[in-house]
Amino acid sequence: MDDMMVSTAVEEILRCPVCSLPISFQQGTWRCEQAHAFDMAKEGYVNLLRKKLPGDTREMLLARRAFFDKGYYQPLASLLNELLQAHLAPVQEGPVRLLDAGCGEGYYLGNLQAQLAQRFGQVYGLGIDISKDAIRMAAKRYPDTFFMVANLNEPLPLADQALAGMLNIFAPRNVAEYARVLAPGAPLLIIIPGPRHIQELRQSLHLLNIEENKQQHVVEQFSGSFTLLETRELSYELALQQAEIAQLVMMTPNYWHLSEEIRARMEALNSLSTTIDFICLVFQRL
Repeated sequence: MDDMMVSTAVEEILRCPVCSLPISFQQGTWRCEQAHAFDMAKEGYVNLLRKKLPGDTREMLLARRAFFDKGYYQPLASLLNELLQAHLAPVQEGPVRLLDAGCGEGYYLGNLQAQLAQRFGQVYGLGIDISKDAIRMAAKRYPDTFFMVANLNEPLPLADQALAGMLNIFAPRNVAEYARVLAPGAPLLIIIPGPRHIQELRQSLHLLNIEENKQQHVVEQFSGSFTLLETRELSYELALQQAEIAQLVMMTPNYWHLSEEIRARMEALNSLSTTIDFICLVFQRL
């Protein structure tokens, strides 16, 4: 699809981030009735941030894309596809609209949209991230998906009950807004790191620890508006060389805490086997 077709496919559910009125796509610009306007970038995304905020850097994103392109996290992409296939409503009125809240450079949503279209027909993916660099990269690679620069901690630029499903992968969680934009009965898949995630790498380089009781905290956080349907764990071993070790470190929050000492250790680490450990929580909107 071209940019116009993608925009038309999601137009009815988009809302102005300033006044929450519907916005329409007119001559390359998104506008609402109160004349708030947001230009569509040449790469095919729209920036809805009212002020510039920090997000993942280009260095982090390039490391992540290089790591993903080698297939190291394909098992997680396959699990997401399996779970959404299982939990999406079997009969949808109109197109299936899915949001990846904190989509990064688009890897999971791009894979998912292509897979689900084979079963559900019209599947429209929407991706939101606070990083303009991430959204630019995503829009270039996945032109059939609609990407927006926006802040997950603010009201989402979407209509009430607009979505058939949602992903939230290692990203901020806004319970009230996720409940508002999901249709009743819609699935929300939240991916968090398991306690053993990159354990050997964290020990070797003295990286950040995984938050204790994270799974319990997330379940409690969503208990008011969602019910927990299923919990799936995904663990496997990866044998990495120096380049992939650096990519894996750079694509995580450890990037913001890389001292010269840690960088030196990382560069000296020629190979390492480490555990990949994900927990997928499948919630359903009440």
